[in-house]
Amino acid sequence: MDREFFEINLRIARLIDDGIVNPSIGKAKMAVAVIIESVSNHAKKRGVSVEEAQYFIDTAKIMFGQGNRNMYLSQDGSATVLIESNRLISVYRREDFDKAILAILEVLDNAL
Repeated sequence: MDREFFEINLRIARLIDDGIVNPSIGKAKMAVAVIIESVSNHAKKRGVSVEEAQYFIDTAKIMFGQGNRNMYLSQDGSATVLIESNRLISVYRREDFDKAILAILEVLDNAL
């Protein structure tokens, strides 16, 4: 499994070098699901239910460590959660993904 994530991070680094993905994406690692404890106002504005956001976490193919938060990425959506409080701070459905996230999903499809 470590080798897979090493390769994934190398491919994502190439996407960063090509200007497709922002370096702030963080490092890819195996997703370890958490239970959402609370939801920020920003996340509420996205129109995604807590149940749907939890589904994105539970079905995540990968998560990205981003300092004090983890961004979970599934085929259906993404959810960003503060590590200490399990507070959902951002969430997106797949139809809202930008080209950077779609490029990362393509890397995952070819690696996992």
